[in-house]
Amino acid sequence: MTDRPTTRPLSPLEQRVLVKLLSAEFPGAQELRNQLAQTRVTRPWGSESPSVDLDVPPGVPEAAIEDGVIPATGTVTDDSGELFGELLVWVSDGRLSALEFSWYGDTAPTELPDPGLVTVTVR
Repeated sequence: MTDRPTTRPLSPLEQRVLVKLLSAEFPGAQELRNQLAQTRVTRPWGSESPSVDLDVPPGVPEAAIEDGVIPATGTVTDDSGELFGELLVWVSDGRLSALEFSWYGDTAPTELPDPGLVTVTVR
């Protein structure tokens, strides 16, 4: 018996969004990209939330990056070009730990955006 949580693979959309966000160059980005193949989803942040907690198994090399939000943010626009929200990737102990979709406005999204609607900036 293991104490690791029940997990599932990244969905194709989660995978594409993370690839887009990690395409930016910043210290530790390559190591985080290398973790994607082994990354699993442990739980959504709510029953309708597209934000999820992530788990990277032991043995996968960690990135030399501080805990918290990576220095690349994905700005999300809707089909008409209006600002809709932001995508954030969280890291803990050098490993991918969460994908967060925060939105502007009253209506919460129930799925991640198409990566084509995401502009990544490094701060």
